[in-house]
Amino acid sequence: MDIFETPLPGVGVRYEFTAEGGDHVGVVVRRDGKRDLAFYDREDPDACRGTVELSEGDSGKLADLLGGTNIIARLEDLRHTIVGLAIEWVTMPAVGGLVGRSLAEGRIRTETSASIVAVIRGDQGIPGIEPSFIFEPGDVVLVLGSDEAVDRAAAILTG
Repeated sequence: MDIFETPLPGVGVRYEFTAEGGDHVGVVVRRDGKRDLAFYDREDPDACRGTVELSEGDSGKLADLLGGTNIIARLEDLRHTIVGLAIEWVTMPAVGGLVGRSLAEGRIRTETSASIVAVIRGDQGIPGIEPSFIFEPGDVVLVLGSDEAVDRAAAILTG
């Protein structure tokens, strides 16, 4: 089975596949943790027959019903190879923190050892921002580092 992945800037990621029975299914993994299941028309794959919104809890229960415990076991094995690495999406507040200020002013790398990997502004992804980059309200900042470093960086970013 081929699974197609489509980034949805500012929203999340859409995954689509065609089931063995011929049904075209989509799953949107949203940044807020919710999931949307989409069922497409067999005759017109661009027409959606319906959607179901699932909370994080609903998604976990459905994954268990569909055999997710096998996936969880594999993820636990993988997690051991990346212990100590945290990745966090931090949404900039309307005011405060580093809003209206540059990455350099925040001294995040120096003060926390965390790295700012990218920023999503509206529907645009901005990887590898420069020290002169000015944060705006609503920017979504990708922070990478240890758990503690990411928490401290998030505190600097949001005030």
